[in-house]
Amino acid sequence: MGVDFLPLRFEYPLALLTLLTLVPLAWALRYAAARRLEADAAFGGHASLRLGASPGRRRVRDVMLIGAAALLAIAVARPQWGTQDARVERRGIDVVVALDVSRSMSAADVAPSRAEASAAGLGELLTHLRGDRAGLVTFAGTAFERSPLTLDLGALDTLVQRAQQEELLVRPGSDLGGAIEASLEVLDVDDPADAQVIVLVSDGEDLGEGLEPAMAQALDQGVRVYTVVAGTEAGAEITDQIAPEMTRADRTTLAAIAETTGGELRELESLPGLAVAFRRLRQSLFDEETERAPVERFQWFLGGALLLLLLQGAVGEAARVRPPMPGRRAAVGAFGAGALLLFGCGGSAVYQHVTEGNEAHEEGRFDDALAAYGRADELSPEDPAIDYNLGNSLHELRRFEEASVATGAALAATEDPELATRIHYALGGHAIMRGELEEARAAYIETLRRTPEDQDAKANLELVLRALAPTPTPPPGDQEGPGDGPQGGGTPVPTPGGGDPQPGTPGGQPGAPQPGGTPATDPASPGGPDGAPGGEGGREAALAEARADLAEAIAEAGPEITLEEAQRILELARRANALESLRSPGGGGSVPR
Repeated sequence: MGVDFLPLRFEYPLALLTLLTLVPLAWALRYAAARRLEADAAFGGHASLRLGASPGRRRVRDVMLIGAAALLAIAVARPQWGTQDARVERRGIDVVVALDVSRSMSAADVAPSRAEASAAGLGELLTHLRGDRAGLVTFAGTAFERSPLTLDLGALDTLVQRAQQEELLVRPGSDLGGAIEASLEVLDVDDPADAQVIVLVSDGEDLGEGLEPAMAQALDQGVRVYTVVAGTEAGAEITDQIAPEMTRADRTTLAAIAETTGGELRELESLPGLAVAFRRLRQSLFDEETERAPVERFQWFLGGALLLLLLQGAVGEAARVRPPMPGRRAAVGAFGAGALLLFGCGGSAVYQHVTEGNEAHEEGRFDDALAAYGRADELSPEDPAIDYNLGNSLHELRRFEEASVATGAALAATEDPELATRIHYALGGHAIMRGELEEARAAYIETLRRTPEDQDAKANLELVLRALAPTPTPPPGDQEGPGDGPQGGGTPVPTPGGGDPQPGTPGGQPGAPQPGGTPATDPASPGGPDGAPGGEGGREAALAEARADLAEAIAEAGPEITLEEAQRILELARRANALESLRSPGGGGSVPR
């Protein structure tokens, strides 16, 4: 392994700005020395009583401290010079893209057209695949192997973008079975990966007769087929040189293919999110090569800083008598050295990536946060906290389908009850934003099973139950005007809550919804809401009873909650919230959440 010595560079050059702190540090030390001299002159007595204290030795100690701080700042910037051979491994899975290039893909029910939207989604997917081998099959009435499995995903993207211009390579029509069989042939290689998948992008129209055998063959070979719907059920008219014709997307056929083979049905807009799902599959080693990498030299500067700190502790302030270091100072010095090593090394690579993701998330740079968490996930794919962070960032980017996948993976991997509770809460928020109110209800109920006192989960469950409950039609002449009374029905749109996001820790519930306010109550009534007894002691007892009733109702509810159970839970939640609002010190109105 050879080493080349090249010019000095820094991995984090902005960290060198910490050298500016040496100026106030030097000023503070000089000010402390001047005050020490004044104190010695005023209260120290004769100089012979101070055991020969030497101002020169004090200056040496100060210089050592400043030098240690400077070396530490340089070490944090990670200086590098020279290069050496480093081994790089490429791991992934086998992916074959089966792209429909039939005439119906020119329909414009998906802007700008099914074909162009599919090519754009596949291009973004290929940019997110890391270490995977991929191939391409184009099909219409027949299927054509356009590219075998390759690691050159850039070249494959070029083929995808111009695939619709090569429809002459296949016969007119649409044969999904032939596409799956051709993809299986591409996956039949001498060194197959442990995990192999097919991404079938089509509008679902099938004029062939070999779909059932093709699905059975994929199932026998353990190949999952992920189907992507290109088009809408409303459909659009094909307007080309041939006679106009109406075409509609067949979701039922594509869903059956995915379910039979163990894959998943996706919409075009969530196609890039398959990269996250693929990282959950077992990875195989495809390539191993050696490349030149810079050599880290921060250890030299870190060692120099540690050495100066040790020497500073050994150098006494007296010229003739050097008192031993007190035990407390020795303990502080040992702690400082340990902290210096920890800070200088910056922790593991996973820790560094998570820290970068946390900072980006707090600053609102959610794309950067997602990229940092992705790098951490590659190094530690079994860490549920990282999956939880991925879900939070994907939620902020409004990629709710992918957020649900990542957060669900975190739930499957975690053994921490507190983190599991927060994950259930976050899953409820993802489900609401996807319009899956039944799923959101189940998530909030599970949250309350674990933490019955969670006011946010109670209020969000109330919103979901209100949206799921049928809205009664008011009798004639009793219509409420705009702005009068509560608003019922519809999908709840909760505002994000739970405090500022704290990615990387179980704390906080970023991306999860909270209600916008509390139910309307009349706190001025003598007996309190729902007949609660007056007085502080009575209100506290009524509140405790309401909470206990709500927890019991939630515990008794089965996995398939009935309408009566939902209405009872809703009423108990309203009562608990109303009683909670009466606990404000002034007693003059509801307490804002």
